[in-house]
Amino acid sequence: MPRSAGVTFVGVREFKEKLTGYLGKGEEMVVTRHGKPIARVVPVEKGSPEDLLLEIGMVLKDAGVTREKALIALKAAGKVVYG
Repeated sequence: MPRSAGVTFVGVREFKEKLTGYLGKGEEMVVTRHGKPIARVVPVEKGSPEDLLLEIGMVLKDAGVTREKALIALKAAGKVVYG
């Protein structure tokens, strides 16, 4: 598995076989098929917008809020914030 500037390149078959191990490392990776990049996998950083959205999603799911109700609430909040 070659590396370039701190990024690991791995073939799709190997990535699939060792998925849990690769994801557990929390490193950026480029998945290739026949030597050509097909995907970039990056860790979700603590405090990032993605992290916040994932946390909100888990809280809503645990509270039993449906997707539809969450979207209605989001739209209403947007109107309050943006007018």
